[in-house]
Amino acid sequence: MNFLPACETCIKTGFLCVRCQEKFDEGEITPFELDLAKDFIELEENGKFPYLSEISFYKAIDYQDVVILIVGKGDKIKITQKLLNWIKDVYEIDQLILIEKTNQPRPVVEALIAPARIISLNEIFLATGDLEYKAVINKQDKNRILFTKTELEELVEEISGQKIRIEFI
Repeated sequence: MNFLPACETCIKTGFLCVRCQEKFDEGEITPFELDLAKDFIELEENGKFPYLSEISFYKAIDYQDVVILIVGKGDKIKITQKLLNWIKDVYEIDQLILIEKTNQPRPVVEALIAPARIISLNEIFLATGDLEYKAVINKQDKNRILFTKTELEELVEEISGQKIRIEFI
């Protein structure tokens, strides 16, 4: 794999180096991410999914019955349904969302609310000099979205690092 949330040696052995242990203690990496990364390495080495050698795996967010996988740019289309089904079966996941790593809020929001769509996404320049975004979504799509307004705002900030306000009209 091109990128993993921790050192490959730490993932394979289960013993974390000082740097990876700090990340673990601070909550940057979770046991779930380490287990998933270890499985990805084994699947790649066994030849079951050889294309995993070209993929970057940054983060896995386990949010109730939904898991969000953050992968590298362009890696989303490389991942097959067979691998997604394998992950769902092994980890007993109901919903799995793939998002490419980005600091832009639009692709993150679009992935999280699919099949609903964004009506508009605007930049808001605050008096403090900070920048926030405002995403407007059709009120009729509210029931089709897996997350609440607050959950969406938190997830977008965690994934992209950008503050966003979600509004349904």
